[in-house]
Amino acid sequence: MAKIEIKGSPEELERVATFLANNNIKFNVVKDYGNHSLDDIDKYEHLISKYAASIS
Repeated sequence: MAKIEIKGSPEELERVATFLANNNIKFNVVKDYGNHSLDDIDKYEHLISKYAASIS
């Protein structure tokens, strides 16, 4: 299996995740353990929980 890593703000990652989901492409949003602001951490957590169903 190969992986594609996409780096960006929560808003940019939301756009990519929405595109993938709308095109029935399976993907997984994972934690990167980076140094983010508390606001961004909440946004990343939201993305992870929102798109968790996309991996099944």
